[in-house]
Amino acid sequence: MSKENIYSQIDTFVNKRVGKSRLHEIKFYVDTQTAEDRANFTQWIFNNDEALKNKKFNFIVDLCYGSGNLTSHILFESGIDTENLVLNDINTSDRNNTIEIGKKTATDFLDSNQFENKYNLIIFNPQIGGTDTYAKGAVDFKKTSDPIIFDGTFEQYLEEEGISSSDINITINEDRRSIFIHSDTLSKANMTELFKKIKIFNYYDVFYQSKESNREGEHTNIVKFRKTLDKISYDDSVVIFLGEESIYEMLFADYSHVNIYMADEGKRLYVLSKNDNKKVCYENVENEFIVNENCKKENSDPDDDLEISKYLNELEILSSDEDKSSLVNREVKQESKEEKKVMEPEEIKEHFITDSIAYAFEHKNLLLKGVPGTGKSQTIENIIEHKLNLKDRPDNICRINIHSASSNADLMQGIGINSNGGEIEYKEKQGLIYNHIKKALFTPNQPFVLVLEEIQENSLNELIGDLIYLIEDKKRVTVDPSTFVNGEEYDYQEFIDKVLEDENNKHYIEIPFLVDTSTKYRKMVLPDNLYVFCASNYRDDKKVIEDNLLRRFDVVEIYPQTHEQLGKDVFKSKDVSDFLERLNSEILDKFETEIHPDRYLVGHANWLEITEDDNEENKKRFYSALLKVIIEFKEIREIDFDTYSGEILGSVLKHKELSERIKAYIVDCDFEYKSYKEMVEKLQKKIYSFVN
Repeated sequence: MSKENIYSQIDTFVNKRVGKSRLHEIKFYVDTQTAEDRANFTQWIFNNDEALKNKKFNFIVDLCYGSGNLTSHILFESGIDTENLVLNDINTSDRNNTIEIGKKTATDFLDSNQFENKYNLIIFNPQIGGTDTYAKGAVDFKKTSDPIIFDGTFEQYLEEEGISSSDINITINEDRRSIFIHSDTLSKANMTELFKKIKIFNYYDVFYQSKESNREGEHTNIVKFRKTLDKISYDDSVVIFLGEESIYEMLFADYSHVNIYMADEGKRLYVLSKNDNKKVCYENVENEFIVNENCKKENSDPDDDLEISKYLNELEILSSDEDKSSLVNREVKQESKEEKKVMEPEEIKEHFITDSIAYAFEHKNLLLKGVPGTGKSQTIENIIEHKLNLKDRPDNICRINIHSASSNADLMQGIGINSNGGEIEYKEKQGLIYNHIKKALFTPNQPFVLVLEEIQENSLNELIGDLIYLIEDKKRVTVDPSTFVNGEEYDYQEFIDKVLEDENNKHYIEIPFLVDTSTKYRKMVLPDNLYVFCASNYRDDKKVIEDNLLRRFDVVEIYPQTHEQLGKDVFKSKDVSDFLERLNSEILDKFETEIHPDRYLVGHANWLEITEDDNEENKKRFYSALLKVIIEFKEIREIDFDTYSGEILGSVLKHKELSERIKAYIVDCDFEYKSYKEMVEKLQKKIYSFVN
């Protein structure tokens, strides 16, 4: 197929995809004008950069191709052979699957284990494509500190920085790309002072821990991506990166040969390699690429470019009468803050409803904590169904899964951005929680529930900060139905003012109108019929609830349950329950010196469906549950297998009080208690028919 036909097919694909209207459905692709412009620069660099002239690209990969527009233009306009091209994008539902070039793959570029081949040319744009794992289609390369690039070992770096290594032990995990610093003599304060700014060293994540403290540090997407990039690169591979300067500085700090195209609009293009030390910025002046000595454009800042992707966390709904296909090629006029159009907030009338539901549950704010698989979510479901009688009232329930990209703008209030006839309009949007509060307030005789799952992934103070004061029982407001007419419409603020006239309702907060230039504020209250239920998983000893929230929630710790506690209808096998109980007992004994040894416990959820029957199906279920424990210990808990996990499992698997059935399962799998690899391989062969 000719390049003209390829370009036409891409344009058709993009025009269809940008017609979607909801925030979570929108995927952004490189428009044709941008693709042509960046491809022209790439061709010019390949023709004029001495280190890149006549370079052959036998194997090429685009790690997140989306529409394929950028890659197609770069390859066609530069005359690069496309026969050995891989177009990769894990988001198969929104990528251009019918483009007739390259081999299509769906590999997660944050998982290096999924990659086998090396490539001469690697194309990457982290803001395009992705799955639900990547919030709103964009990968979160969160910056904790600048990556440290050092020509030498970690010990040599510490010595150069004047940090003595005499009181510390350093362990390097090549598989996880991590450096662990431990000390039995230095205090937590000393360790923090020494290592708090050392987060990423030569693209290894850095962790540190004193004898009395928890481990500090995190496995970052930055290092996960670099592990993949380094695996698929030759020493002289070229990377073409379309993205923001801050992301470039985090991901490619060790790339010494850098050509930067400072485009008039949109993201910069970086052509990178490790040939020699060179950094040159270019701009397009009258269709010629000229050097920009200080890498800054007059009257322009790349961070001020008005890109749709910049507003992913604020955009709610595109205007229904807008020609959505114009998103592909439209030009957006830049305006100063004074010139931007201000939208007056609109108050939408709401119906007052007096329909009632009988319910009785005294705990308005409930937090359930425990390790995964202990039934926290199921407990909440039971309360909703049996205590609040909301089994058939899904509209009364708002469930939100908290993740690292969750924001106050998504949950409470934010700014939506529309384009109306080429003009940018700013308009307030209601977040999920804010909208649910309004529904509960206008329906006072029914219970409403807000369920926040996985709250350990973010700070509740940051997410629902406006509600911290109001969430206490004594600061809730009650609505007297006799004061209002059933079915009548009311403006929300007028309704709140009327509710506050009741002498028993004294508590409210004031919040600003976000796009109103006046100094007036709106009132917010929290109705008495709104329940807030949260679930939190123990992981890495994170502080999942702040001090000022602790007194506002009833906190319930949920631990793994046994056959006797749950009953035979739930936990269907007594000997499996005994096995799990013995496993958790060994875990507590082995980690008795840890600050919180119960965070290592194994939940019962994966073991419940194993029945008393001695058959192949139950054997596979047992092996599957055990395999998940072994993998969790290594991958999530990061427990050293030889020192801890192997001893724990070995002790349990050899225990003389195991049932004859469980003993037979263990004998059939022929475990070696000290080898993680051998245990995993043997279990997988028993479970999965496709594993050799």
